[in-house]
Amino acid sequence: MVHQKACKRSAINNKKARLKLFVVAILMLGVSFGASFGILMIVNNNTVDEEKPHEVEGFVQPVTQEPEEELPPVINFQSVIDEWANGISGNKSVLVYDLERNEVVGEYNADENYGTASLYKLFVVYEGYRRIANGEWTTDMAAGVTGKALLECLDLAIRESNSNCAETIWAMIGHDNLDKIIYDDFNISHSDISSLTSNPKDIMEIMKLFFNHPDINDADLITRIKDSFLNQPITEYNWRQGLPSGFSRASVYNKVGWDYNPNKKYWNIYHDAAIVEFPEDNRHYIVVVMTNYVPFQQIRNFGTMIENYYYNNN
Repeated sequence: MVHQKACKRSAINNKKARLKLFVVAILMLGVSFGASFGILMIVNNNTVDEEKPHEVEGFVQPVTQEPEEELPPVINFQSVIDEWANGISGNKSVLVYDLERNEVVGEYNADENYGTASLYKLFVVYEGYRRIANGEWTTDMAAGVTGKALLECLDLAIRESNSNCAETIWAMIGHDNLDKIIYDDFNISHSDISSLTSNPKDIMEIMKLFFNHPDINDADLITRIKDSFLNQPITEYNWRQGLPSGFSRASVYNKVGWDYNPNKKYWNIYHDAAIVEFPEDNRHYIVVVMTNYVPFQQIRNFGTMIENYYYNNN
């Protein structure tokens, strides 16, 4: 009996021991599972935290775009160009370009080539200023044997159409080299400045370069350029007797090119290239007129017609 009781107690004790082991095993499994789950959650949370900025960046720091500036309404000058061109004799070509809208708003034979007369100086002068801006030339270096500093010569080549200055700077650049620059850098392809030929479309392109001056950031140079196109005192000639004299309210930044026959008293060539600014509206146009055998008075009349048409249709 004693033996049986001992065996019974032993069995009970074994059962209790096994039960304890089972409970311990369950607890350890639970701890292990909980730890694994906790680690998994930490890993997952870390992963979410790393991805969160990419997923919500657009909401936290929205990418904003500047609203496109609304273009001013178009004014089409074709009717006034046709009226002027068809009302006079001689060879004539015209182009009007809206600088705010970046589009041609009227033209007449704008692809026709002419002898440039002094309009070739536009190409020479822009390249001269570009070389100063990029540090290749300096403002105070000598302009050949002109006795003038480079900056003064560049200014006079526009302000007074000084041919000595323009031809000297042209030689410094190199005639063939300038043609290559015009073609490769300015993307102007139908002018041959070495042969002194161009057309209104190409003259428009060089005037766009002066207006936008992408190669020239110096504020003093830009001010100098604008002034030489705008303030041209009468010397031996009246440089502003054409387009500028036809406008009364607009500011006209221009360069003329002409050839006058004093014996027959007519203009073999009269060209006028201008940036016309209507300051109260902050509107700007390029107006290019190239002619043979057309008097400057007709160029002046065209300026008046353009201005009147602008204000009547604005």
